Amino acid sequence: MEPTWQSLQRVKVEARPVGLWGLASAYVPGSRLLRFKVISTDEQGNTVPTVWSPVKGTNCEADGLISVPAKLGLLSMAAMYGALIGKVGGSSADLPDSSSPGAPYGNKRVFPVGSYCVISIGSAEGGPLFLTMNDSPDGFAQHSGTLQVLIEEHSL
Repeated sequence: MEPTWQSLQRVKVEARPVGLWGLASAYVPGSRLLRFKVISTDEQGNTVPTVWSPVKGTNCEADGLISVPAKLGLLSMAAMYGALIGKVGGSSADLPDSSSPGAPYGNKRVFPVGSYCVISIGSAEGGPLFLTMNDSPDGFAQHSGTLQVLIEEHSL
């Protein structure tokens, strides 16, 4: 049975946020499903871009690009270069801890979003919600563009 979705908010995700992660919601409680959709219109119904740029002259959609050779040092190795990714918990300045390969973000939850995503937040997993472009920290200075993302929730 399809969940009954309630709009949580629309978020403008900057390709070059202050810090590495842009704050999408100050706090998302646990015990819920979250659904993310990249949308092509703003709240006034105006058309907005559905692509952003990880480097000058290269546009990509929220699902990212296959990087050949593979780009090293990405914030999330579970998503393609340039993809929209999310994180529950932590701060806008979080980096993965390379000395802890099994849990590079400790108790924070990092996940690929792409153009569409549904995730389940456990009862103990609440926290601030962040969104950003998947890249290595040194690549952020080259980013440009924004994506509009609709975030919806369903309490469990």
